[in-house]
Amino acid sequence: MGSTAEQRRSRQAGLRRREILDSAARVFARRGFDRATTRDIAEEAQVAEGTIYNYFASKQELVQALVEVVRGEFAALLASLPPEGSGHEFLARSMLAVLNIIYDNVVAIRGLVSAMWDQFGGLQGYLVPGSFEVIRAAEAYLEVGIEAGRLRPCDTHAVARMMAGMVIFLAMPYLRGPEPIPAESMRGQQAALIADVLLDGLGVGERSSCGNG
Repeated sequence: MGSTAEQRRSRQAGLRRREILDSAARVFARRGFDRATTRDIAEEAQVAEGTIYNYFASKQELVQALVEVVRGEFAALLASLPPEGSGHEFLARSMLAVLNIIYDNVVAIRGLVSAMWDQFGGLQGYLVPGSFEVIRAAEAYLEVGIEAGRLRPCDTHAVARMMAGMVIFLAMPYLRGPEPIPAESMRGQQAALIADVLLDGLGVGERSSCGNG
């Protein structure tokens, strides 16, 4: 009985912590890191200001927690992908997984973009936490494809960065807010289009489509 009550309290604490994080992300996105206050965040989360300090010691710790949320999503994705994969289907599935992480964590990422820009005067080489790891995974995928003869030789690091850039800037209007988050069917079409464009440019064989169907 005590164990059940303890588990319930733990779940409630986890939910409250995530509510505060999401509220902080929304406030950072609206006001920027420098102008945002813990009072603003408390009002957004509808909690007492002191409650925030039960979970986070500072605004900086809130930002770091948001970073870890997004980075953890990408780490789980990379761990789930097989070490090798060939063809359009594998690439499109991988691109869709990345897009899903960005779209499903859009609140956290919006806040991070604003907070990190204020803190560092830029984004320190990445827009989304976990991007470096995704670029390394894409580079490894390209190297395997070149070794197997499916892809022609190229600067794998540069192409991997281009792949990440395509995904990030495709998602930018949704991250910034002017356009609604795409439905699941549209996400699949976007991922297939990215795969088509990449394979048309790198594939040894010819492809006849570019996102048509």
